[in-house]
Amino acid sequence: MAQCKVWLDNYNTGQYFPGSQIQGKVVLNFTSETKCRSVKLRLFGLEHTEWTTTEEYTEPGSNERRTRDITIEGNNEIFSTELILYGAQTGTTTLSAGQHIYPFNLNLPIEIPASYNNEYGSVLFKLISIVDRPMAFDYKDEVIFLVASLIDLNHLRKPELLESTSYSDDKTVCCLCCAQGPITMDVTLPKRTLVPEETVNVSVRMSNLSNTNIEGVELKLKQVINCSVTTPQRDSKTINNTIIHLKEVGLGAHGENTYVFPVKLPSNSPIPNFTLCQLFKVHYKYTVTAVLPGVHSNLEVEMYPEIGNIEIGHQAPFGGYQPPPVTTYPVAQPSYPPAGPGYQQYPQYPQGGNPSQNYQDPALPPYGAPPPGVYPSAGAFPPPATMPSFTGYTPKAQEAAGYPSAPPAMPPAQLPPSYDSIEK
Repeated sequence: MAQCKVWLDNYNTGQYFPGSQIQGKVVLNFTSETKCRSVKLRLFGLEHTEWTTTEEYTEPGSNERRTRDITIEGNNEIFSTELILYGAQTGTTTLSAGQHIYPFNLNLPIEIPASYNNEYGSVLFKLISIVDRPMAFDYKDEVIFLVASLIDLNHLRKPELLESTSYSDDKTVCCLCCAQGPITMDVTLPKRTLVPEETVNVSVRMSNLSNTNIEGVELKLKQVINCSVTTPQRDSKTINNTIIHLKEVGLGAHGENTYVFPVKLPSNSPIPNFTLCQLFKVHYKYTVTAVLPGVHSNLEVEMYPEIGNIEIGHQAPFGGYQPPPVTTYPVAQPSYPPAGPGYQQYPQYPQGGNPSQNYQDPALPPYGAPPPGVYPSAGAFPPPATMPSFTGYTPKAQEAAGYPSAPPAMPPAQLPPSYDSIEK
């Protein structure tokens, strides 16, 4: 009987940030001596997309064309790191019966995306502990954790985005083949950037020289997310989220008016960061619309702002923010196998209490941590338990063929929700 678990010691805030240090330990419990190559830890950043579509095919033995459902998907490894905690890549060694604890410290890369999930896929981060056993199935455990990655507009290196920009369009309304005067729309955007809780006043000057009334003037800010798949064929899906929708009264025939739309991005607006992602892309679009009656098509002006968390000319916060209150979870006293040969030389769980209390106190959030309530926001990504698992590695089929599976794990202790695991 064997047990392999990953524990995170500094995940009290429920999220990490780019450059964060991940502190934890791999805990192994064996009832007998176990042969292995190594005990190692893998850290991944993964993106996965998947949906079902239809394809046409020809029925064998006939020329009849039919359709069937197929699953298409995309997988991309954003980054990966491997750390050997015991043993080596080659050769074999043994682990004695009893408990073995291997503390670890890993740093996330500075430039990584944020955790994300939607109906077509996800961006997730995963730690996997592996007891690499020759000629047998490995013992494994994994934990999925959240990463909050802010978008710093300074990285665009485009100071001209802070300059005022004007856009215009016009159309001529026709009635019974007789052209009327033009309807003109001039839109002035003070700057082409936007961050949460900031208000940008968009000015719209309307000139209606036609005989047709304008029923209303509207402004929408949309978030457009593109999701792609690559296997067995390329395809894409688009998600349109309306973040802001403002309306003003219309304008009568032969009239003029200037409208001012105060655009304020709510603090809880999800702003996904897809840095280094190949399967997910996002852009934003302003659409100002003059709504015309009947069969007349509306007059629209579109603009494409850059939206992020840190404005051009501002700096990311370097600490100074207090972490949110830590939620404590009851941890049941685990039951482990009796000590075997060599067992006493390894650290043991204390009698009663949290097994991690003998380790260093959790560190405060690293630099770049947002102030409470700014980001990540509700809806930006779900808790880890709801995220679909991504299979990035296959079993060692050649070695494992004809060998029994790993023995069943011991009854799991009642662990905090963040310690989801796979027990062999």
